[in-house]
Amino acid sequence: MSYSIFFFFILVLANPSHQAPDLVTTTCDKTLYKDLCKSALATAPKTDVKDVQSLAKFALEMTSLNGGEIHKRITQLLTTNSDEFVKQCLTDCSTVYQDAIDQLNDSMVALDTKAFNDVNTWVSAAMTVAQSCEDGFKGKQGIVSPLTDMNKRFGQLCSLSLAITNQAAKN
Repeated sequence: MSYSIFFFFILVLANPSHQAPDLVTTTCDKTLYKDLCKSALATAPKTDVKDVQSLAKFALEMTSLNGGEIHKRITQLLTTNSDEFVKQCLTDCSTVYQDAIDQLNDSMVALDTKAFNDVNTWVSAAMTVAQSCEDGFKGKQGIVSPLTDMNKRFGQLCSLSLAITNQAAKN
């Protein structure tokens, strides 16, 4: 074998982009919300995300942060809204989102020990929060949830976290 062919193979094998498709892309392609997955996880630090399990942890962190942003938005809405029914709905949403954030944080710890069943249980419970919050506003005609888009995204991020965690469990 000539030296030029030898060096070509060394360069190709040394360049990770030639070895395998991008982890985020291949993982997200196996989820329900592929585009959201790719955009949300594109910011994953390459040094921290080396396999599907570390990508699952990053997804859980992103989902927890999103829940925290929703919780902050609820707090803002509580200070500016005067309708008692809406305030009660927002208070209920605040409580369940805090629980969801706690469940997601517990899930990250469980993921570290590969307790995948616990992760699935807690993320599934967190995912129901978005719909519960949304449903609360349906209790009075003419009231529209100010959190619909945020609730939808949170539910989708939970779904992504579950899908990626399930992929990690298979590895």
